[in-house]
Amino acid sequence: MVKDQYVYPAIFTTEASQITIAFPDLPECTATAKDSEEGFTHAKEALAIYIYHLEEKGEKAPEPSEVTSIHAEPEQFVTLIDTWMPPFRKKMENQAVKKTLTIPKWLDDAAKNANLNYSRILQDALKDELNMDDNNNSYSVQDKLNKQLNKVKKSLKDLSRIRVHVNMADEDGKEKQNESVTKSLKTEIDHLKQELNDVTDRLKNSEEYQRLYEKINRLLEKLNR
Repeated sequence: MVKDQYVYPAIFTTEASQITIAFPDLPECTATAKDSEEGFTHAKEALAIYIYHLEEKGEKAPEPSEVTSIHAEPEQFVTLIDTWMPPFRKKMENQAVKKTLTIPKWLDDAAKNANLNYSRILQDALKDELNMDDNNNSYSVQDKLNKQLNKVKKSLKDLSRIRVHVNMADEDGKEKQNESVTKSLKTEIDHLKQELNDVTDRLKNSEEYQRLYEKINRLLEKLNR
């Protein structure tokens, strides 16, 4: 039966430039460190890796020995090392695995031009095909349909937002355009009024006065539409 926590005695041996760690019950499980503090960290990691590989092969971990039964030399000391496997298993399951992908050159060229992420697309496709989520949990066909339906709903919402923004942008653009036209007309009218005032006294009954007067009226009509 697979356990979540394992505790084994380890022998720390102090040498000239480093500390070596060995597990009497696990002959192939060893580690090195520059000091005792680092040694405890490396020992936990080595124990977790060793136990994980045993689990992968379907082999049972041996029973740990009693600390008092282990003999230590003067330059050695014996201590218990424990490891909690659930987070380590999750870490190992999520580690990246390199895979060789074979596709036609034209498809590879098109994907590169589109800056597509091969790894992400492959992961999404495999999870979708296997009905699995990002946490390695399986889901039913109904869950898959619901997931696709939610994607469609989200796409529709996004499309609605885009349309609203486009309409707002169009209205804003028209409003700004109208403001610009209005401002231009007012400026032109002010200029004409000034010009009209300049010639009023001396040309009040002339054709030029009448022309300017009619032009102002036409501009006012445009402004009031």
